[in-house]
This record gives sequence, C-alpha cells and structure tokens, in this order.
Amino acid sequence: MKRIVILAALIVSGTAAILYSMWASRPVAEVYVAQRGTAVSAVYGTVKVLAAMTINLHARSSGTIHFSDRVASNAMVGLVVTQGELLATIVNEDLDREIAKAEAELTAAEERQRLGPPSLPDLNTQQAQLLRLEKLAEMQSVPASDLDRARSTVQTLSERVRNEHVEVDRVVTINREQAGVLEDRKSRCFLTSPLTGYLDTITYGNGEFINEGSTPFTVAAKSMYLSGEINEEDVGQITPKMKAVVRLYSYANSNFTATVSQILPTANNQRYTITLTLDKAPPNLMSGMTGEMNVIAGQRENALVIPSRAVLGDRVFVVKDDVVKPRAVKVGFHNLEHTEIIDGLKEGEQVVVADQDLFKPGQRVRAVTVNM
Repeated sequence: MKRIVILAALIVSGTAAILYSMWASRPVAEVYVAQRGTAVSAVYGTVKVLAAMTINLHARSSGTIHFSDRVASNAMVGLVVTQGELLATIVNEDLDREIAKAEAELTAAEERQRLGPPSLPDLNTQQAQLLRLEKLAEMQSVPASDLDRARSTVQTLSERVRNEHVEVDRVVTINREQAGVLEDRKSRCFLTSPLTGYLDTITYGNGEFINEGSTPFTVAAKSMYLSGEINEEDVGQITPKMKAVVRLYSYANSNFTATVSQILPTANNQRYTITLTLDKAPPNLMSGMTGEMNVIAGQRENALVIPSRAVLGDRVFVVKDDVVKPRAVKVGFHNLEHTEIIDGLKEGEQVVVADQDLFKPGQRVRAVTVNM
C-alpha cells in the first residue's frame, strides 16, 4: 500500500512537472488589462525647436575678417552675444589708404580756407594804393588816368578774390564729402550683433578674406518656439490655445506641455505647419531639436482605454484562458499613448501590447501583465 501511495505521488509530481514545463515553454505575451479611464483625442504631429528670430549678418565690405578678442577666443556656435557687441572687423588696406589720402587733402583744403584766397594780399595792397591815390587826387596831384587805372585794378582783384573764395570753399566741401563717404564705408567694416542671443553659425575663419555680401555670422535669439507638422486631414481639428503634449528626443524620459499659437494657412506636401509655445522650457533647449506631439482636441471620462500600441488598425489580440484570439474593435478617441475602445472589448479583458506579429490565432501563451 505504501508503495502504491509513493508511486501515485511520483506520477502526480511528474505530471505537474510536465505541465509546468509545457506552460513555461510557451511564448510570453505581454498583456494589458482593459480598464476605465480618461480617453483623450489628440492630433499627432512632429515638432522642431526653432529660434524665435534668426538674422544673417551680411558683410558690407570686402577684406580680411578679424574677430573681436572675445569671439576669437571663443569662436564656437552657441556663444552668447549682446545687441551692438562688436563681433569682427573687416580690414581693407585699399580703403585705409583712400581714407588717409582723403583726410590729408581735407586738412590741406581747410588750411587754404583758413589762409584765405591767394589774391587777397594783392587786393589789400592795391586797395591801400587806391586810397593813397584818392587822397592825392583831392589835392590835384594825381592824373585822373592813374586813379581810374588803380580803381580798375582793385575791381579786377576783388572779383578774383571772390572767385577764389568760392573755389576754396567748394574744394573743402568736396573733400569733406569724400572723406564722409569713405568713413561711411569704413563704418561698414564693423560687424556688430543685431540682437541679444547666440551665434548660430560661423562660416569663416579668423583672418580669411571675405567678399561683400557674404554671411560670416548668423545670430539667433535666445527665445524658442516649436514648429509642428500635422497631416491635412487633421488640421481642421486644431484651433489656437489648444494644449499639446510634447516629447523631445533630447529629453526622452520627459513630457512637456505646450500651447498652440497659430495655424499657418498654406500646406507643404499635404502637411500643415502650426506654431506652439512651451509652457515651461527645459534647460539647455536648443534650436534644431526634434520630437513628437499630441495636440489635445477632446477628452472623455470613464472610457474603456488600452495602450495605443495594442491596436492594429481595427483589431486587437485578446488573451483568454491563455489562448490568443484576434478581436475586431471600434476605436474612439486616440493619441500617441492611449486609445479608447467603444465596442468589441470588455473591461478586464487582456490585450497583447507587444510583438503581435509573433502570435497566431489559437496559440497558447504565457501572459505577463504590464502597465501603461
């Protein structure tokens, strides 16, 4: 009798071991238990971080570019600059020689203007001579012809002095204008930051020759905004002031909230652009970062919700009694993470959330429950 009991125990134990081995050998199916929650309708799109303003700083003169000391010692994209700060000077030796020549000519012209017309000393001499002759004429000691000749000479010299005075003033004016034009050209050799922000691009090296019209620097504002792209069929659901959940790839474990600012009225390849403002920007946010977004278009409470990754078109894989079965469902609100099921699924049922392509209808699996 004892042997029979032991044999029965061994049989039961062996059977249990076989059953466990068969269960343990089944493929694992990650499942989620459908439950009630908040269903959110969201429009999916991609986002890119852009600077609120970017200005290309054009060279207005040709020559050799020399960075300022601060830029030269920190010549890197991202360097913070302030409005009006000197970034570089363009050295043009031909222009410098023209300026030096124009300044010398202006100084000489102003000196001639200070000394007066060249004929002025002769005029002063002849005027004094005429005055002496007029006094002698009063005493009838000078022939009338000599007096007339003296008066004619003074008149001629006076006219010459007036003309010379006009010419001297004209030369000074011309030289001053030329010097001003050259100084204006010189002022164009100084490249200053048009706004407070950071260097977004540096396209030339310190000491390189650049041409007029080239763009050695691009300066971007510190403030950022999000540029979002959405499909044409979704744009009608979006209005300004809607909230959005944003996930940037540079901050993989964080979600950010943003507010829709505007919807641009033109499409590009059936994609519309919207702009958004982050409610609270993360540290080290930089232009060019990309990510995904869900614009919240509506929400419903006490809805049957499952992970969006469990939904394949209009069906899900349900695990019941450890057997995989496909099930047609009717989808309601959905977003990147969650989907509302209106029909075809009951609360408490298990749905496969990963590797659905690895399972076949009727296949036995080992279900492992996961959370959203």
